[in-house]
Amino acid sequence: MDTAREENAADLALTAFCWWRADLPHSVAETYWRDVHGIMFARAPGLWQYRQLRLAANRPDLWPADPRISFTAPRAAQPHGMPHGLFLSESDLTAFARHPLPARTIPQDTGNFIGRIGALLSPRRRGTTLVDRIGDPAAQGSPRVPAFVLCFVPAAPDAAAEAFHEYLVDRVAAPWSEHPGVLRLRVEPLPPYDRSVMRSPGVPHRWPAEDTYLGWIELAVRDENLLRSLLAGTAADGLARYVGAVHTYPIREIYTLVSQGRPTDVGLRGYPAVQAITAAGATAQRDQATLELLFGEETVRGLDRPGR
Repeated sequence: MDTAREENAADLALTAFCWWRADLPHSVAETYWRDVHGIMFARAPGLWQYRQLRLAANRPDLWPADPRISFTAPRAAQPHGMPHGLFLSESDLTAFARHPLPARTIPQDTGNFIGRIGALLSPRRRGTTLVDRIGDPAAQGSPRVPAFVLCFVPAAPDAAAEAFHEYLVDRVAAPWSEHPGVLRLRVEPLPPYDRSVMRSPGVPHRWPAEDTYLGWIELAVRDENLLRSLLAGTAADGLARYVGAVHTYPIREIYTLVSQGRPTDVGLRGYPAVQAITAAGATAQRDQATLELLFGEETVRGLDRPGR
């Protein structure tokens, strides 16, 4: 399957940066995010893809030293998780936003595990998967190869977003995607952060640091040492003129709850149930007829999208 082509069919992308509640163990917050909160997204119409990326702490050691660029990030500023959703069209996004789950239930639920959140919509048609040699459109669990989210802070606080986006896409992401050691690369330009595009009553939307991101890259590589050579090749191209900081978050786990407009097994049942089904060899539990009886034909086959 051409995963890049399927993802690039989407016009719009939604990225959220999440910090878990300080009074909850991270394991509780992450399990709730995937198996309770995330399943509600899989029941709402409009999403073409919905993934949850669990992040580890920033890794400044993966880059060569460069006094002009910072690779460190304050602990409080480092997000714990990133939901990423794709929509084929504006009408799909509208259908999603108007459904009772995203309109009311999901925002009210965020306070059960999230302590701080900021969600942004990428400029239309700017988010792009430039290469995907992994070919797993419904990844579940730990990545098979080293994978990272690289978040970019502009060199100047008042940097022009469009010029920054062009540089990030054309001069950083595109050349990196041609390296044979790069197995997956998606680039996601972001607008300047003003306020979250998703309501979350009672959950602060303030960014926990002065520096906010104007874009991020999802990067999967054969060997994490490759990152050093990628940046070394880009620095000569004037990276420091546009980029003030790069924060590098290893992706510990990925969970896909919606793929190609349909809920995945994890999106329907939750990950523990899918693990139990797999361990028991209960293949009949994945039968289309059984799933339709349990969850309804509309849900299993993909909730109707307007105009399609």
